[in-house]
Amino acid sequence: MSESVLKTLVIYTATLVIAVALASVLILIPAYVHYGEIHIPGSYNALYLSKYSPYKTIVVEIDYQPGMEPTPKTIEALQQQIEMYSGKEVLVYLDQDIEDDEVPAVIYGYDIIKITSMLQEQNRDYRTGWFGGNITLYILYLDTIWQQEDQDYSNRMHAASTKPYSVGVTYAADSIIIFKGSLPQNDMETTILLHELGHVWGFGHTNESSNIMNAEFEVYRNGPSPDDVVETWYPKDFSPAQKEELARLHETMHILALFN
Repeated sequence: MSESVLKTLVIYTATLVIAVALASVLILIPAYVHYGEIHIPGSYNALYLSKYSPYKTIVVEIDYQPGMEPTPKTIEALQQQIEMYSGKEVLVYLDQDIEDDEVPAVIYGYDIIKITSMLQEQNRDYRTGWFGGNITLYILYLDTIWQQEDQDYSNRMHAASTKPYSVGVTYAADSIIIFKGSLPQNDMETTILLHELGHVWGFGHTNESSNIMNAEFEVYRNGPSPDDVVETWYPKDFSPAQKEELARLHETMHILALFN
C-alpha cells in the first residue's frame, strides 16, 4: 500500500470517527434527554436552572378546565421563583383548552399517566426544543381527584373529609398537575404549585414543619404547639439548604441527569 493511499485511509477513518462523535452529540444525547429522562421528575433540573444549559427561555404552559384557572398571584409567584433561580427569561401562557368531558371525576391509580398523556397530546401547544432554544414546563389545572392504589375515595366529599388525597402531583420531568377542585383553601394554591415545582427541580419530601417540601400541609402553623394555633401559614419560598442546592444547579456544567 502506497504512502498516499495510507494517508487517505487515515483521513477517511478520522473523518468517520468525528462524524460518528458529532452524531452522538446531535442525535443520541438529545434523544436521551427527550425520551430517556422525560419520565423522571427532577431529571431536567439542571436543564432548567444551569446557566450553561442550551435552553435560554423557559416556557410555562398552563392548560385548565373551566373554572379551574390559577389565581394571578400564584402565576406571579411561580414566574418570580423560576426567574430568580434560573436567571432565564420566563414566558407564561394560560389556556382554557381542557373541556369538562375530557376529564373523569375521579382518576384511578396509574390511569393518571394515561389520562394526562392524552390531555397533553390533545392540548399542548409548546414543546422543548431538540437541543436548544426553549424548554417547557407543562402544568394542568384539573377539577378531579386522584384515587391512588392504596386509598379509597367514593366521592369528593369523602376525600375532602379524610384529607389523605393529592392536591398536586409531579408526574414527569416537565409536567405538573394541580387538582384545584380539591384544594381545601385558596391561599394554599401558591404553596402547592411551588411545592410541585420543587419536585421538578429534584427535591423530595421533608419532615420539616416549615419547609415548602413538607407533604402534610396542615403542619404549617405559627403557634408554639400544634394545639395552640395562632395563624395558619403557607411558605412561599424554599429553605436555605434548598436555595444552596438551587444555586449549585445554576452554576453546574453537568446539565444531564446522568452526571448530577
